[in-house]
Amino acid sequence: MKKTIKYYVIICFLYMVSTVPAFSGVQGKPGIYTVSKTTEYIEKKMTEFKVAGLSIALVNANGIVWEKGFGWADKEKQIPAAPKSVYMLGSGSKFLTALSLARLHEQGKVHLDNPISNYLTEFKMVDRYPGQLQHITLRRLLNQHSGIPGDLYNAGFVVGDSWDKWGCDLYMDWLLDYLKTDYPSLPPGAMSVYSNISFALAGEIAVRQNGLSGESFFAYMDRVLFKPLGMDHSSFKTIQKNLTTGYQDGIPVSRRETNCSFGATGGAYTTVQDMAACITMVLNQGKTSSGQIFLKPETIAMLGEAEMSSLDIDSFFKPGLGLDSVADPALNYAGRAWVKNGSTGDYNSFFEILPDMKLGAVVLSNSSTASSLVYGVIRECLKNAIFETYNMAPVPLVLPVYKSVDIPSKVCGIYVKSHGYDRIEDNGNGTLNWIRDVQDENPKSYQLAFNGTVYRSDQRSESISFKNLAWKGTDHFVMIQSGSSGSLKDTYAYMGHVRSIIGEKVTLPAIPNAWKQRLGMYVRDNIPWNDVNWEIPFNPFSILAEKNGVLILDLGTLISPETDSLGLIPGLRNRGDSCLRSVVHDGKEKLLVGGFRLSPMDQIPIVSPGDVVRGTVEIFKSDWYRFDTVSPGTSVTVSVDDNGANYVLTVFDPSMGLIARENNRITWISRKGSHYFAISPTPEAARDYTLTIMDK
Repeated sequence: MKKTIKYYVIICFLYMVSTVPAFSGVQGKPGIYTVSKTTEYIEKKMTEFKVAGLSIALVNANGIVWEKGFGWADKEKQIPAAPKSVYMLGSGSKFLTALSLARLHEQGKVHLDNPISNYLTEFKMVDRYPGQLQHITLRRLLNQHSGIPGDLYNAGFVVGDSWDKWGCDLYMDWLLDYLKTDYPSLPPGAMSVYSNISFALAGEIAVRQNGLSGESFFAYMDRVLFKPLGMDHSSFKTIQKNLTTGYQDGIPVSRRETNCSFGATGGAYTTVQDMAACITMVLNQGKTSSGQIFLKPETIAMLGEAEMSSLDIDSFFKPGLGLDSVADPALNYAGRAWVKNGSTGDYNSFFEILPDMKLGAVVLSNSSTASSLVYGVIRECLKNAIFETYNMAPVPLVLPVYKSVDIPSKVCGIYVKSHGYDRIEDNGNGTLNWIRDVQDENPKSYQLAFNGTVYRSDQRSESISFKNLAWKGTDHFVMIQSGSSGSLKDTYAYMGHVRSIIGEKVTLPAIPNAWKQRLGMYVRDNIPWNDVNWEIPFNPFSILAEKNGVLILDLGTLISPETDSLGLIPGLRNRGDSCLRSVVHDGKEKLLVGGFRLSPMDQIPIVSPGDVVRGTVEIFKSDWYRFDTVSPGTSVTVSVDDNGANYVLTVFDPSMGLIARENNRITWISRKGSHYFAISPTPEAARDYTLTIMDK
């Protein structure tokens, strides 16, 4: 009976699409209505969100229907945004990477269901799950089910030159070596969890399997993707012509690159015109605008296939290959909907492809404040285009709600989220106390009452269910949100149609003395010389703390001590690293997490005026020193004995704020307290150095 209903719905939908006449325009082409309504929306929302600029393109199977720039490509120079303006695509680059690998799969040069160790023989991880190496396949790299830790950003984004100038093995060798000491975060196939590192590995596989001798990832993608698709103004390297200025909260941000194959996860520069060419190819079942076959129709269809486990209950995040979702709840009435969001902080992007409607759209913005708005812009544009082309209005989406467990003894406890954790307590009167973000200095509490199906709070709009979800014999007791909370994410990314696991209940062991002795401040000593982390205040520093009996890193990541040297990072929603582990480096105990090696700040050597210090550094090893101010206002100079500008010196003030970064020699005016500075080598630097500290 269920199959009969399903087929009837599909037939009715196809009949509606094929028989409804176009509202206006030539042969169903969106026209004045779509342009005017979308323009009105963009202009209003750009003011509301304080967006510097954005560009948009609406596409059908024949190419661009409408394109326009709004606001400024460069506010300071008063350069207007335009369809030809160049932006960073961010994670939309994942779809481009997926296209390149789908083509290799089609050509028989890779098989998506093979283990990635077939193509990256150095790839290994510490055993945590049965058969994990065999189950980490190339397809799972692309559909976010690999289980590989996601946000290992060290050396991923760099300021200035990418490392292909010196050889990308510097980056990939480090990454693969790090993963050999790390654990998967989840069993492969268990649940879709965002992983940037999966795509860095996918990009490396593409180059190794089909690259020319010595060809970088950037050059490879130019040759196999951008040129065949006619994307002449796109690259995984910075494009200077028509490049927009990126703005972080209205402040211009310095240029950055993604490093080597890390570019596969978020490094493309492009225009809405070029992305329109890519979308047109998808709408035309793999044919480019020039009529060339880039992919076969069955390969195009494969891009929209999602792997769904019993834990994949999210109403939006249903990844296809390189896609965030293949079933957008905001446009559920339009058939298949393939979407991808991207952000580098200062740049934000979003595109959506409707294969059954033969429509698509892309928006690119140069403002951090547009991170939510880009979703709204595209949905507004496509909603108008669908109405104008097919006379179809949005159909309300009704999501099934999970009936909640209502036994306090089962429900109460700690729930780990993607950042931080919540606590559920029994009020003893039939209601629950929901304490949100317990790790914060002033967490908020809400009373939850059971209404026979779900829990609700008079102060909030969403409903909450507590339910056990099992995957391959393993139980996960989770907290499920249904309906919008009113947050920007719920309002714009989900467009109100929210169903999502927001936390998993965990039982944390008592904190052993070995971990209590490690509490305190740390500095990341393996950040390379041109990593963007140096540009962001406070990022080189970390804190391991105990709060309410819970071990927590950087006020957001819970640590569950397993042994005296290993703490796992629990929860289904964790897209960071899988664990925090104690290691010995240079004869000292340090911590490893998130791709960073953490050195205790209380062990940093102290230097004084007149000291001459000798040391040894490497690309992934900076030396740190502490300078205690005797007389505030004194000029302090630190210099490296070297003929060329081969070392970078970085100094931070007593409040951990960045003072300056200079090559080989740095001078600052001392303030009251301790200053910390680091010496980091460039690839041209000798490993051994001599450092001189002087004051005036």
